[in-house]
Amino acid sequence: MNIETPINILVRRRAAIGDVIMSTGVVRELKKRYRQANIDVVTEKLSVWRNNPHIRNMYHVNDPPAIENYELYINLDNAYEANPVNHFVDSMFYRAFGPNQLDRSVELFPDDADRDTVDRDLAEFGKRFVVVHMRNWHYSQKNVTMDVWLDVYAKLFELRTDFNIVVVGGTTDYTIDHPMFFDRRDRYNDQQIKYLCDHAQCFVGIDSGPYWCAAASKAPIVALLTNIPVESILPHRKHEMGYKCTAVQTQEDCRGCYNEQARPVVTWTCKKGTTPCNNNFDTDAIVNAIAGYL
Repeated sequence: MNIETPINILVRRRAAIGDVIMSTGVVRELKKRYRQANIDVVTEKLSVWRNNPHIRNMYHVNDPPAIENYELYINLDNAYEANPVNHFVDSMFYRAFGPNQLDRSVELFPDDADRDTVDRDLAEFGKRFVVVHMRNWHYSQKNVTMDVWLDVYAKLFELRTDFNIVVVGGTTDYTIDHPMFFDRRDRYNDQQIKYLCDHAQCFVGIDSGPYWCAAASKAPIVALLTNIPVESILPHRKHEMGYKCTAVQTQEDCRGCYNEQARPVVTWTCKKGTTPCNNNFDTDAIVNAIAGYL
């Protein structure tokens, strides 16, 4: 068509970091469909959109632009929370495009400064390393316990010790004081974690911001899953859900309980009351998954 005046598109996904990263594929595919469009985004997590070539402007949710200035407004808040039986990213794409077969992969764009920051550390990490996120924050069902992590490392180091562990995440997350562990919590931004994972043998962690940074990278992923079903959360890569991913679910019989929660799913209630899922993993399965990528 002869489009003399490009349309303006506004895309909103409030939070959290992982959810905003999930929405990056929607913006990319919008830009493919409306090549001359001006696309702006509204979010709490502005860092995710840094360097993104598909957007014009980004706005914080506390200071959004006027919706009437846009010909198309796509609000992705509660897109998957209201439809939890689907893959999370599928629900975002459906809201934006209706039924479709579009590329659902996510993306982040490190710049030269991001690459330089990580490159300075790579020599210290060695040629072979694993990136891990030992999450320890609110929502206990998404915090794999330290007992599980310690058992994994003990068994893994019995198999081989020719690699190191790089720990990412926030200051509340776990780390281990050991010569084979490099504590990089609260050190890297989203794009830098993606670039770091590009050089790693694999990423290991539960659904989280770092998990979705890894999803944007080339790194294989060992996904530790508790309340979210496998078919809802493994990332799409190369038009395949779960490409280069190994899922290890909790052994609790109530695993995947996300689908049973009240809609929209913004809080969780554990029917057992103690979230035992976060401490009941087959650690041999986790070790075998990691070892398979080393």
